[in-house]
Amino acid sequence: FGEQDMPNDMANDNALLKAFNVAPVDGAPDWFGAATAAAAAKFETLGLPTNRTEAWKYTNLRELAGVAFVAPSDEATAVDIPRDSVADIKGIEIVLVNGRLDEGRSTLDDLPVGLAITPLSKAIELGGGAVKHALEDESAIEGLPLAALSTAGITGGVLIEVAKNADIAKPIHIISIGTAGDEPVAFAPRNVVWVGPSAKATLVESHVGVGQGSYFSNSVTHVTVEDEAVFHHYKLQNEARSAYHVAMTQVTCGEKVIYDNFALSCGAKLARNEIRGKLDGSEILYAVNGVYMAAANQHLDNTTFIEHAKPNSQSREIYKGVLDENGRGVFQGKILVQRPAQKTDGYQMNRALLLSRKAEIDSKPELEIYADDVKCSHGATVGELDDNQLFYLKARGIAEHDARNMLIEAYLRDALEEIRTDSVAQAFGAKITDWLAERATREDAAR
Repeated sequence: FGEQDMPNDMANDNALLKAFNVAPVDGAPDWFGAATAAAAAKFETLGLPTNRTEAWKYTNLRELAGVAFVAPSDEATAVDIPRDSVADIKGIEIVLVNGRLDEGRSTLDDLPVGLAITPLSKAIELGGGAVKHALEDESAIEGLPLAALSTAGITGGVLIEVAKNADIAKPIHIISIGTAGDEPVAFAPRNVVWVGPSAKATLVESHVGVGQGSYFSNSVTHVTVEDEAVFHHYKLQNEARSAYHVAMTQVTCGEKVIYDNFALSCGAKLARNEIRGKLDGSEILYAVNGVYMAAANQHLDNTTFIEHAKPNSQSREIYKGVLDENGRGVFQGKILVQRPAQKTDGYQMNRALLLSRKAEIDSKPELEIYADDVKCSHGATVGELDDNQLFYLKARGIAEHDARNMLIEAYLRDALEEIRTDSVAQAFGAKITDWLAERATREDAAR
């Protein structure tokens, strides 16, 4: 799922590179400048991927390429946190505005023992450690032009470190807010997460927008989960409907790790949520699941890549989508089982529910297996609401549009069973309810 290093017909259009290629850290060490320069050169060669690039076959970026984005202002942007849009989670808040840490809005004082949260700029100045390792990792941008673009113009973020044996009870909540004025804004948050051996922690991300302006959030998150650690990682993509959202999450797991990921996508004009996981140990339980809900003029792309590098690990992947009006969904999932990864157990499924004749889903599950002794399966289903179930509800006096919403909600809430943290399941369930209420309002207006 990485693109080849070949130029394309958008490679010479470097307007985006100029918007992203800023110098966010004063006095940064030489290694940081070298890493961002290498990423800029990589993107300058590749340009934006086109539909001829296999991994971007179903997601067209030409409209994004035509927007004259600018870098965010150096001055802090004063915005209220849109509480109705973010996940309702009681925890430790890290607030980013246009990719930059807002320390005044964040709750970084009196952190639990075993948890350290460092502004990315300070972590870069200090040098070394997880941030340096993440930014110098060439595999994180090789064949991945949007990740290279993000690295070329990092606007801010945080380093989150969970110490060995620490058990962080409170969720850590990153709230990334996009906002634009007269000119469209592009920004690139970079978050680096290191979970120490035998540690436990939960991270929730809420990506939201304020105002009507167009913006482009191009984020990259590096996650390293050391041996025998447990890490729950949840994401809400609820951006403004005029926004573009491209996110890459790179995950590396050690021995006997539990990594639990769930993504709920319902916002943005165009969004791509990409998760790349390397299971670099044995006896790992790796779960990446999600729900996506698209309506008028929305394009939501979920792309995953799971590499089983060592034996005796399990991966589980279930995505469920609802596509209304002319909304379009994309699911691409690849499981790669390397030759040493015997006894691998991999499961992948994408289910989509189409509510309109204009709705569309492109689904591409894929297995690539080099080991002999494995148990792997994948599949995809596409369908409409069950007429028999609709008839059953209508026969009991329930209006048709209410019956339809009840069935849609049941279908989506079933997916929330994959979330292992009750407070997050409740918060995401509330967003599903909000989406269905908006849908009911549109239906009432159309009648």
